Amino acid sequence: MSRVTPRIKQSYNMKDMIGKILTSNMFPTLKGRLLYVWEGKCFFEIQPNPEYEKYNGCAGQVEYLPESIVITMNFEED
Repeated sequence: MSRVTPRIKQSYNMKDMIGKILTSNMFPTLKGRLLYVWEGKCFFEIQPNPEYEKYNGCAGQVEYLPESIVITMNFEED
């Protein structure tokens, strides 16, 4: 039995997700807005989090995650 959480690829085109918010513990505020995708990297602008304000000073910074990881995550609904 495998104890690894399975990564299930979501069925969406990453270019269509530009502008959407992703919630992940890989961001200091737990929220990032997808800016663009380039060479297998997804670039996100860190968004402020009204619930957990401790790291909101990081809002506005740009960070990236590998596209291979992002395609297994769920973006927030509008």
